[in-house]
Amino acid sequence: MRLNELNMGESGIIKKIHAKEPLKSKLLSMGFARGERVKVLKHTLAKNTFDVDVNGINIALREEEAREIEVEKDN
Repeated sequence: MRLNELNMGESGIIKKIHAKEPLKSKLLSMGFARGERVKVLKHTLAKNTFDVDVNGINIALREEEAREIEVEKDN
C-alpha cells in the first residue's frame, strides 16, 4: 500500500521509495527511509496534501509525493 492510501491517525512502516531523482533524494533527506514509521496526522478532504510525522518531525507532502512511498500498514 502507498502512504497516500492511509487515513488520518493511521501509521505504517516504510518499505520502499519508488520516486525518481531528485524527489527520492529529497524524501530520504527528510527522513523517509526504509524501516521508519510514518503516521498520517491529517490530510485535506480530497487527500491532495498530507501532514505526516516521521522521526518526530512533521512534514507536509503533496499527494503525488505520498504516492511514491510504499508502506506496510500497522495493525
